[in-house]
Amino acid sequence: TLPLAKTEESKARLTEIIQHDVRRLDRLISDISDASRLDAELAREDAARFDVEALLTDLVNISRETSKRHKKVQIGFTAHPGNHGKSAFETYGHDLRIGQIVTNLIMNSLLHGFDETEQGRIELKMQQTGDELVFDYMDNGKGIPAAIRDRIFDPFVTTARHKGGSGLGTHILYNLVTRVLGGT
Repeated sequence: TLPLAKTEESKARLTEIIQHDVRRLDRLISDISDASRLDAELAREDAARFDVEALLTDLVNISRETSKRHKKVQIGFTAHPGNHGKSAFETYGHDLRIGQIVTNLIMNSLLHGFDETEQGRIELKMQQTGDELVFDYMDNGKGIPAAIRDRIFDPFVTTARHKGGSGLGTHILYNLVTRVLGGT
């Protein structure tokens, strides 16, 4: 279609659109590649004993540093061991999977939930309930638009395609939680 553009302005605009689409395609290919690599790593990963509270504390601290550079969003994390004491958050499992879930949640909130100048809050809470660790994640961002709410976990659904979003973040997150970890 470039040869059909009559004016230099039309050619420049068309070139800009093509470059934008190439960047989106590059991001999409990278996301699919990352998802495939994650699947392969998770399939090979052996379960081990780890401290979930320590893992989440580290991830939240890293996310706080990342969010400072981009947005005015505070990230909080609290852990309630219930009657189980300090050992409540030691578990046998796959720390990479938990880490990927928390990272995807935080990055989705930062990318989709807040405008550049908006101050916001992300909260992650963890508590021991019987034999289960229960995670609550919330932010005070814009919320999920009604038009995509029913499809939010479908592949390629995004509100940030113009920012390079691929729409795979919540799809990967959903599969990790429900299929890999057996959560809800």
